[in-house]
Amino acid sequence: MITQKMRTAETSRFDVLAAGRSCRHAPIFKNALRLVSALLLLAIFASCAAVKGRSMRYPVHVTNTRVVDLLPPEDMVSPIDALYMFTGSFGTSSFYMQAFIQANEGGIFINLLNDFGSDMGTLTYTGNELSLASAVLPASLKAQYIVADIQFAYYDADAVAGSLHRAGLDLTVTKDDGMELRRIMSGKKCIEEISITSSSVSIINHLRGYEYHLTEAL
Repeated sequence: MITQKMRTAETSRFDVLAAGRSCRHAPIFKNALRLVSALLLLAIFASCAAVKGRSMRYPVHVTNTRVVDLLPPEDMVSPIDALYMFTGSFGTSSFYMQAFIQANEGGIFINLLNDFGSDMGTLTYTGNELSLASAVLPASLKAQYIVADIQFAYYDADAVAGSLHRAGLDLTVTKDDGMELRRIMSGKKCIEEISITSSSVSIINHLRGYEYHLTEAL
């Protein structure tokens, strides 16, 4: 009986000591969790590349000495509001995902999704602001490239041609059997070619070595 009381008293002292240590360590754990959360938020914000104003230009020469200003959203010909299969390659990187694209007089808005519908990234272009946040696209595939390609394919051909002409380039447009082919030319050299049908777009950029294809999901 005495032994049991002694054990109980000893156990109580141990519990009190353990509780005291736990209380002393609690702020450390809380601070560590706050630090980790802050770092995660910083990483999320850092992954979103945003540019404004005159930075929204698309280099059309390997030396970046010639650039094309991105066109205003009102140069959009026919609004887009559809889900596409988005496949492409850039150098040694390749990718496949779904892209929900909305393009209208308000701008270009793209949500990248995996096969399960989970968010894989977003792109927004309003004419005044451009942002791209995606962990799956190659870092070398800039937001300006994607927006410029959408504009080269879907925006008014005269507006595109005028913008390219100011950079010393030409746009040729041919139509045949339901397909429109747009080529961006530097003299006799083709920089980019864009094939457009009612449900798909294929873009091959010979200058920077990438291509991608958008096919409307049925």
